[in-house]
Amino acid sequence: MGDCCVIFDFDGVIANTEELHLAAYNQVLLAASKAVGRVIQITPERYFSRYIVFGNYEGFRLMLQDQGVNPPRALLDKLCELKDKIMDGRVGESPVPMPGVGELIKHLASRNVLCGICSGARRQEITTLLKAFTLDRYFPVIVSIEDVTRSKPDPQGYCLAFDRLNAQQNGNLDKATSLVIEDTEGGAAAAHGAELRVLGVATTSSLDAVRKWADFPFEHLLDVPLQQLDQWLGLPVAH
Repeated sequence: MGDCCVIFDFDGVIANTEELHLAAYNQVLLAASKAVGRVIQITPERYFSRYIVFGNYEGFRLMLQDQGVNPPRALLDKLCELKDKIMDGRVGESPVPMPGVGELIKHLASRNVLCGICSGARRQEITTLLKAFTLDRYFPVIVSIEDVTRSKPDPQGYCLAFDRLNAQQNGNLDKATSLVIEDTEGGAAAAHGAELRVLGVATTSSLDAVRKWADFPFEHLLDVPLQQLDQWLGLPVAH
């Protein structure tokens, strides 16, 4: 193994699940309209610009507060529980990984680059889809929403993911040659807060928007030149 690692976000980078999350949020909000006191539905534009980076609890809290509702913890817990059940039933609707991610992951494995995941999704969602994609063996470290007390854009998750990967390398990993792959500005802020560079993909926003927050912006992972990626990671030239 080298002295670098690559940490992947999950939704929108490895799995195409963001539309599923939005649909689940709206289904729960509609079902809970009586308890909430009003009908709230989140538009795709609002979701991708405001709420996408957050885990379920923070997501629901902000959605309700933005509508003038100050939800008690018990209500938020119930909303999260219902969304979890919906996602468990729908997770199979994302049967293939994002374009190019499988090839990129396998290339990193061929160069002995240690990989991990840091995501605001639940661990069960992540592991279920990784197994379906036959990519689970490439990720010895997964930091999910259950592992943190502060979700993105706080850097806690990325700091934890790097530290766990670093422990596997006896403390030899270097943040300066490591990378995070993200598709949101909030996720990039979390990575930069952890002193990690960001390769950004325009899954949920325009490439022009990605250029504002990513060190290495791309439309798709298919566009990432693997030889250039190796250079960013400080890897020797492959022969």
